Amino acid sequence: MLSNYGQAKHTWRKTMANPKPNQLMTCPYQMAHQVEHYRMHIHLQKCRKQHPNCKKVSCPFDATHVINDVELDFHVTVCPKRIMLDSQIYITDDDYRPAVELSAPPVIQSEENWDDEVTTTYIPDPSKKGPHIITKIRGATRSERRKARMEGIKTYRPAASEE
Repeated sequence: MLSNYGQAKHTWRKTMANPKPNQLMTCPYQMAHQVEHYRMHIHLQKCRKQHPNCKKVSCPFDATHVINDVELDFHVTVCPKRIMLDSQIYITDDDYRPAVELSAPPVIQSEENWDDEVTTTYIPDPSKKGPHIITKIRGATRSERRKARMEGIKTYRPAASEE
């Protein structure tokens, strides 16, 4: 009878590793509760409130793993979800990516330096505006803006009758 219990516990561990969404799982607080895996986290919240004096804790890697607080250290070492953390922390691909020494880029000497040149900024002169530039009038009504735009278009494109 004892060997069957050990075998059942081993089978339980295998199913806890990769359960299917609709697979029934047993509640750790009340063995009579059978819950589908995808609903287990919701059920555990409700059952935890109903059993406040129960000394059970959640696994830091998977919230659906609820175990006795004295077994937590052992469970953390053998938890099947621990591999997600280990794969992020322990990257062992140093053999495939050797360290490459970087050298400073060579400094090219040049007589030209644009920072030393004294120049003024560009200020457009509205008096030199040609007929091909149509400006938008600000602060005018919609009809005044339309009228000014049409006059600008007339000066830019002569009418077909003038040709």
